[in-house]
Amino acid sequence: MELTIADLKPFLPGLEDVLDDEAVSEVMVNGPAAIYVERAGRLAAVEAPSLTAEAVARAAIQIARPLGEDPATDPIIDARLADGSRVAVCSPPAAPATAITIRRFGGRAFTIEELTASGSLPAPVVQATAAVLQSERNVLISGGTGSGKTTLLNALVALLPAEGRVISIEDTLELRLRRANCLRFEARGLAGRGVTIRDLVRHALRHRPDHIVVGEVRGAEAADLLQALNTGHGGSLATVHANNAEAALSRLATCAMQASDALPWAVVCRGVVDGIEAVIHQTRTAEGVRRVDQMVRVRDYDAHANRWVVERIWPAPAAAPEGAGTAPGRAKAAAAPGAEASRRPAAEAVISGKDGGAAMSERDESGAEERAPVQVATREQFDEAVGELFRTGQPIEAPSLEMLSEWDVDLEDEAGGIEGL
Repeated sequence: MELTIADLKPFLPGLEDVLDDEAVSEVMVNGPAAIYVERAGRLAAVEAPSLTAEAVARAAIQIARPLGEDPATDPIIDARLADGSRVAVCSPPAAPATAITIRRFGGRAFTIEELTASGSLPAPVVQATAAVLQSERNVLISGGTGSGKTTLLNALVALLPAEGRVISIEDTLELRLRRANCLRFEARGLAGRGVTIRDLVRHALRHRPDHIVVGEVRGAEAADLLQALNTGHGGSLATVHANNAEAALSRLATCAMQASDALPWAVVCRGVVDGIEAVIHQTRTAEGVRRVDQMVRVRDYDAHANRWVVERIWPAPAAAPEGAGTAPGRAKAAAAPGAEASRRPAAEAVISGKDGGAAMSERDESGAEERAPVQVATREQFDEAVGELFRTGQPIEAPSLEMLSEWDVDLEDEAGGIEGL
């Protein structure tokens, strides 16, 4: 018998109102005197004087009992409640005091239209994702814990062709797939039987899937997923924990390398490039807002430089001024006001900056004294400053040439522009 959140209330005295509040997405019991909840993306402390250490320990026993486990012998327990909510328990000696974290399963799944209307999912990302999936290419969704990856994945599945057969593989069933021809596999509770998510990914291929949806890639199953994506199962989706879109590609390759039969790193990375067309990165802001902040198209992997070559889709790259002759993937620098633009290579527009830095500008032919360069510290600031360079000739001061290199700014462009923006 599976427990419900209501079943836990007698064992967590003082948290009854919190457990009844559907606006609370997570309840974190660090111990009897340290209780926090997440509501609308914000953390807040909760007072519960009646929740003693003994009560928390008893609650852990009740959570473990339906699973046939005992916190005394199994200090780490992962459980799922009847409504899909997840419960994690960590008991001594793995922790000084029993800790319980309850992640409430949302009352309903959000649609693409609702996410777009709320500002969480930009319309251009939806359009680009639909084009990728309809062309039978694959999408990877990345983000941190609690950033909304599963919510986004659940919504984007609606973009798959209605007649396609979908098989989902999850550690714990969370997706709500409203499809007629759909199979759902769950790895929870199978570890003791020697069955892993990797086994489920392999097994899924025997059920004739048109599309594969993996709730979260964490380990060696990435190797089998990449093989599936590269052998006729296009239009598939998966999620992975990562800090940004490019890091998600490295994370996927690293997971694939965990397989005992892993191929060399460069070969695995080539498989990632061939198997993943686009990466969507989801984030949670300091204000608790969950939204898509990045989408890139995967172009290549540079083994020599050990970096991914990607094309930014969202936010859309800043367009060069009309008539600047911008070629795809390259932004041309415009002339400064009142002067004809120099057509020298960008490398010649780099001048010594303060503290060993570098400054970029378009010098006019008259050799007039240049304006004071604007300082930038991040790639985002650099992109904004380049737009100003295009419009007014305002020079840019970067911390160092090494930093420009890390930002993939090509200073050897012979056409007089700045490549890679």
